[in-house]
Amino acid sequence: MKLTELPLDTWVVVEPVMGNEVKLMSKHATQRDAEAECDKRNRGLKAPRFRAFKALEPIASAHACAAVVMHTR
Repeated sequence: MKLTELPLDTWVVVEPVMGNEVKLMSKHATQRDAEAECDKRNRGLKAPRFRAFKALEPIASAHACAAVVMHTR
């Protein structure tokens, strides 16, 4: 899934795949729930793989491509 296809204004946990693509793992109503899920998934991994964030709004980049403004932890 491309970053621009993620649900807006919703906390999500994703696994980066490549470039601007991610695998959506879960959606959450609160930051606390998303971060708890992210921490659970990353537990035991040498390098954290999963990320929790909230996509706030799509924006156009300098190259006329869609991008996403995110709030991450």
